[in-house]
Amino acid sequence: MSSFDFFALFQQAASEVSGKTFDSLDKATTLSDIGLDSVAVIELVGYLEEKLNVRLPDEELASVNTLGDLDDLLQRFTAA
Repeated sequence: MSSFDFFALFQQAASEVSGKTFDSLDKATTLSDIGLDSVAVIELVGYLEEKLNVRLPDEELASVNTLGDLDDLLQRFTAA
């Protein structure tokens, strides 16, 4: 799969899941910084997996703390 604009896709997904808009995100932003609860994070990951046609292993997701971590993980699995 070709590369994608992670932040544009993340903003779209987070907005759809939470109903909020998210500006000024960067790789150091943590998921807790943007105020998404665990259910919203699960929905968000499901949205991203569906859009990118990937399945992220739970073991890998457990180590995701920042948007940079999530971007790296998605880039790795979409490149495979």
